[in-house]
Amino acid sequence: MMSSRSLTGAHRIAGRLLVLVWDVLGLAAISACLLTAMATPALAYVDPSVMTYTIQALAAVAVALSAVLGVAFRRTRKALMRILHIDEGAGRAVEPAVSRIDPSSKPAADAACREALSAAGGAPAGGRERRSPGLPWGRRLAPSLLTCAFLALTVLVVAPLELVAGSSSSLLFGVRQIWQLVVLAGLAAALVSGFALTAFRGRVFDVIIAVVVALGVGAYVEVLFMNSSLPVADGNLVDWTQYGGVTAVSLLVWAAIVVVLVSLVAKRPRTGRIVVAVTSAALILVQVAGVVGIVSKASTEPEAFTITEKGLFDVSGKKNVVCFVLDMTDTADAKKAYADNPGMLDGLDGFTWYQNSTGSMIPTRYGIPSLLTGARPQAGEDAADFLASMYTGSHFLDDVAAQGYTTDIYSDSADWIDGWSEYLGQHAENFESTSDVAKSALDWQGTLRILYQCAFYRDMPWIAKPFFWFYTDQINQGMVSSTSGTSPDLTPYAMDDPAYFAKLKENGLSIDNEDASFRFIHLDGTHWPYTMDADGNKVAESSDWESQMVGAFKIVRTYLDELKRLGLYDSTTVVITADHGVWYLTPDVLDGVSTPIIFVKPAQSAEADSVPCQISQQPVSHYDLQATMLKGMGASQEVLDHYGEFNQAIEDRNDPADRLRYYLMTTSNGKLDTSWREYEISGDSQDFANWRLDGNDWTITDEDADRIWH
Repeated sequence: MMSSRSLTGAHRIAGRLLVLVWDVLGLAAISACLLTAMATPALAYVDPSVMTYTIQALAAVAVALSAVLGVAFRRTRKALMRILHIDEGAGRAVEPAVSRIDPSSKPAADAACREALSAAGGAPAGGRERRSPGLPWGRRLAPSLLTCAFLALTVLVVAPLELVAGSSSSLLFGVRQIWQLVVLAGLAAALVSGFALTAFRGRVFDVIIAVVVALGVGAYVEVLFMNSSLPVADGNLVDWTQYGGVTAVSLLVWAAIVVVLVSLVAKRPRTGRIVVAVTSAALILVQVAGVVGIVSKASTEPEAFTITEKGLFDVSGKKNVVCFVLDMTDTADAKKAYADNPGMLDGLDGFTWYQNSTGSMIPTRYGIPSLLTGARPQAGEDAADFLASMYTGSHFLDDVAAQGYTTDIYSDSADWIDGWSEYLGQHAENFESTSDVAKSALDWQGTLRILYQCAFYRDMPWIAKPFFWFYTDQINQGMVSSTSGTSPDLTPYAMDDPAYFAKLKENGLSIDNEDASFRFIHLDGTHWPYTMDADGNKVAESSDWESQMVGAFKIVRTYLDELKRLGLYDSTTVVITADHGVWYLTPDVLDGVSTPIIFVKPAQSAEADSVPCQISQQPVSHYDLQATMLKGMGASQEVLDHYGEFNQAIEDRNDPADRLRYYLMTTSNGKLDTSWREYEISGDSQDFANWRLDGNDWTITDEDADRIWH
């Protein structure tokens, strides 16, 4: 029979890995049995006395079964090691038998012991103790792989998957499209780092392994207990000095975890190795179960749809209605920017700027659906019922289709509210299966890069978070390949104004074969962060909102110039608005005005379109825009009457200065929306004295908020 010494190093490594796998499987099987003894929710009433005996019986069965499995596991393990010719005692230091000696024989016995230790690689014959060379390479490999797998799973797999799963409504691609990429990348990182760490030996190896596990435990604890006050990733600059307390606590907790584990392996190497291995294995099992749950849930959900760039740079050669939505572009800010930059409105010939404007709902997750539906909650209506019917109860896009217009919606915020895929998918031409889009447009390097940045932001101690800060649009931009060369039909629309402007300048507009088209184009506008200059170029993040606003208007003017080049300007109705004005998270009522810009150019004569942009103080509302766009499409007054008091196009209205308009602000606890509060505006909307709460409130429950955000 071949002895274990005659096996090659590769065979020994393979054998030990096989035994390690068997150990993990055995631990999992026994744990599964013991878990059956734990309490689970009951769905019916059971007499307590009967239930007590039942629980005891089940627990006894679980423990007995675990004991049987343990015996079977140990015996099969021994058999497996005999088959693989692995000696568990190989390399272990075995103490010699103890025997009594005469005091006079002690010097000779000491000399004999020193010779024996020297021959075994211990202390030299001269009496000086030599440091142990540490574990052999084969025995370093298993703990190295285990600990690196724990850290990689925690930071590079679990964090990205949980972030994507929790933000699926605002991301271009979901768990179903990215989980294999994330898992494979995490596995590769674990293997490469695990083999690399085996280059270290002795105490250095033990300390490095302890540090790796400490980082994983620190990230795990950080997410569980120290991220409750983490700022929302909405693009707004964060004042990190406000988080000094939690930063100090986080740093102390991380330092304590590192010190405890490193001290343990340094002072008690064997005990430390056991603690490190058990901690890694236990948290791997817990987190793997979570990953399986996330992936399983994603695989059972209906196929998602992605809004693509199909038709983004096409227009009908006959009739067009175009609505530009410049995110968070406020009337008061626009007035200031225009005063500082008089050329901002050059080229907006035939437009009227309605400065006495009011919005509908705020922020973007309500503002965009409101513009696409005209829906408004009624007094006393339940918030959940309104959200459930916001899309499904609207007939705006049905009315658009009835006028013979095709619809294309370009936004990353149209899908927050339930029913969006049915409502928009039935009307918009630029919807494709997300999985089909991912096959051609998903940038795996960019996806991993941005998801790892997000993971580090979430998992690292607070002192490191500013270096990994991100906002949602960055995730979408990172996921999409900028050099894929795919057709617009399979290119997801990502909110990136400089990138959109570059394509517009490169491609211009072209005429398609549609009889009439409606384009709804949502741009970043003046939303945080400010990363665009007045010429539409991408720049480093700053506080210069004014240059970004001027740049956003330059993008719109370039689009209008293309309509003029094609001879379609006069026959096109164009609306330039915002989803909302200035906005901030607050649990309180407003302390100032918040009004979106509203510019309108109807389809009109060349003479009317030659007049420079005019300014009007006519009181107008977001809720006037549905009728305005439908009138531009040729809808009859009978159709417009469906919109109640907002049944006239803006250019046809002749309301008194004190016309009542309504605006819903959103209160927040800093994490989730808590209510809508309705303001009634009468008179100049730029004067906050004309704003008052009318008593209509809608409470948003946690269940409603969960529906909104997920």
